[in-house]
Amino acid sequence: MTYSIEKSVNTVLVIGAGELGIAVLRAMSYKARNQTSTKISVLLREDAAHGVSIAQKKRREELTAMGVSVVEGDLNLHSIEQLSALFRPFNAVINCSGFVGGPGTQIKITQAVLNAGVPRYFPWQFGVDYDVVGKGSGQQVWDEQLEVRQRLRGQGETEWTIVSTGIFTSYLFEPSFGVVDKDNKAVYGLGDWQYAVTLTMPEDIGTLTAEIFFHRPVLRNQVVYIAGDTLTYGEIADLMQAHWGVAIKRILLDKAKLLEDVHHCPDDVAAKYRLAFARPDGVAWNKANTFNARQRINTTTAEQWLAKHPHS
Repeated sequence: MTYSIEKSVNTVLVIGAGELGIAVLRAMSYKARNQTSTKISVLLREDAAHGVSIAQKKRREELTAMGVSVVEGDLNLHSIEQLSALFRPFNAVINCSGFVGGPGTQIKITQAVLNAGVPRYFPWQFGVDYDVVGKGSGQQVWDEQLEVRQRLRGQGETEWTIVSTGIFTSYLFEPSFGVVDKDNKAVYGLGDWQYAVTLTMPEDIGTLTAEIFFHRPVLRNQVVYIAGDTLTYGEIADLMQAHWGVAIKRILLDKAKLLEDVHHCPDDVAAKYRLAFARPDGVAWNKANTFNARQRINTTTAEQWLAKHPHS
């Protein structure tokens, strides 16, 4: 079966309305506002679709104001066959579900999309370059992400676009990540001070995902790189010293130390992430070579993010 993407992509399902999902929905609805043929829906769990909390009500009101329809479904409870039935009416699926579903969820969603014959798919790959990282990074979900890519490349019916974003900008400054320590005015380098990390704000990811989706010619069957910023751990230390206005402690966590931390605390997700990001490749790319740079679309740098969050 063949599809004409240009003609048929007018019904889009976004999976999830969390931090990234809502950013994608806002940007997609904004881009589609003058295209009456484009209809956008969102997949929500039953409790989110009918919840009575203030936050849930506000979210539903916003979705209604944007003209977004709600489709009810549960990624954990539904079988692949049931999810395929939900996905089949749509010309495109943008997966913003995140890792909350646990191991196996991304393969399950991807297989459901493929079984449904959805013409176009943006998988949940809003992160690092899993091709370069490969298997054995220390992150089980990263290994699964590589398998998702293999399944997409092993078929020819569903066209796919992967948006590589690096980490969410805010995560770099999360105390739990263990790189920026505001209380002790310290920055921890992971592996080597010259190793780098790419980061992008969810709002920018939403804007750029919509730009990539509607781009002509269609960006099909490829990885598209975007970035808000790319910084070495040494540059992050310099940035925080300027932001805090005091001399800071610079502490390098070498690979041996990071491996030891994971060994002693095998259930510590942050320790695994620190180990996974202590590498010279796959988790960072030159911002000058990104889609947003080529299209001259401004994105938020780490310095600009800090200016908006002065207490970080």
